[in-house]
Amino acid sequence: MLAIKLIFAGLVLVLVAFVLRRPPQGQTGTTFGHLARNATAFMAGLGLTAALVGYGANRAQIVRDGPYAQIAANALQTVKDDPAPYVLFVGASYSRNAIDDQALTRRLQARGYDQRIITFALEGASLQERDLRLRQFLRAAPRAPDTVFLEISERFDRAPAYGFEIAKFSERVIGQFGPRGTMWTVRGLLDGPADGLVGYAKNLVFLGLHVPLNWLNVGFFNEAIQLENAQRIASYDPQTSPRREVKRDDRALGLATNLPPSAHIYPWGEAFRTDQRAMLARAGVRRIAYYFPPVIDAHERAYVQAVCENAPQYVCIAPVDPVMLAALDGPVWFDEEHLLAAGASVYNRWLAGKVMASGVLGDPVAQPKLALREAEDEAS
Repeated sequence: MLAIKLIFAGLVLVLVAFVLRRPPQGQTGTTFGHLARNATAFMAGLGLTAALVGYGANRAQIVRDGPYAQIAANALQTVKDDPAPYVLFVGASYSRNAIDDQALTRRLQARGYDQRIITFALEGASLQERDLRLRQFLRAAPRAPDTVFLEISERFDRAPAYGFEIAKFSERVIGQFGPRGTMWTVRGLLDGPADGLVGYAKNLVFLGLHVPLNWLNVGFFNEAIQLENAQRIASYDPQTSPRREVKRDDRALGLATNLPPSAHIYPWGEAFRTDQRAMLARAGVRRIAYYFPPVIDAHERAYVQAVCENAPQYVCIAPVDPVMLAALDGPVWFDEEHLLAAGASVYNRWLAGKVMASGVLGDPVAQPKLALREAEDEAS
């Protein structure tokens, strides 16, 4: 398959170059004119070839391999194996350490809901990377999710070029700068230098270097794989040992502090979410909701609360419940921003209650099996 694609690309390049390289009949032209035509022919052939390869790969559900592709492949297989309606929780490491999809599924089904929960999150995933992988998954999935929960956070809203903070020139970062990812990054950067002029200038330089690598499919064939054939890994990544100690006083103060909703919401993040909702609706997703797992920093929680209050027409679950936060005041933290498995268990019990109370999943389709399931839930 790879040889056929390379041969086809080469033929297209040669054909376009042959047609454009020769001057019109009867005109000899200048040396500069010949060079300009040759350069035009080369660039047109290169661009056309890259566009055809990208289009063909998209149609064939061929993606850049890597951890997010493997998470998507696992989710895809889960959907194929289980005919039940499913719910995606799409996010970054906050969610990967916090959303125990199997425990949430058991808890909801014990209350009569038939939806299956699937975590679709990866550490360091920018809004653009999540959106790219979500679109790839939706094209490959046999049916659309019943509901999609989208993680929101100040960290990613304030950093439209967040990918450069993870691993520059990696498969993950190059892959997210297709036309859509590039457009949204530029739109976010036009809002101004949230992290200072030096960081702003670096982001512009890195953007200028990464975009051609993506658009010309540099490294694509080295990583290319059909989504359904990727190695499968689970998204939920429970941790049992802290990465670094969260001091008791810092934890207690942070969790006990509840600030008023943030006065500032990053406009590009709001615009991105509006566009994403339209895409999900076109894909057949019935319901869209938002959430954010708990963190120690009260300012981050206040930002999420502000976003929630700015869109009252959507279910949005901010982690600002004092009772839930008090239950997390213990050695249940991986670090200041991520939960250990024990903390995830506390959060998931609370989250399940909030999801059911919101009505976003509709009405239960069966009678709750409380007596049988409560013991299983507590054990999990």
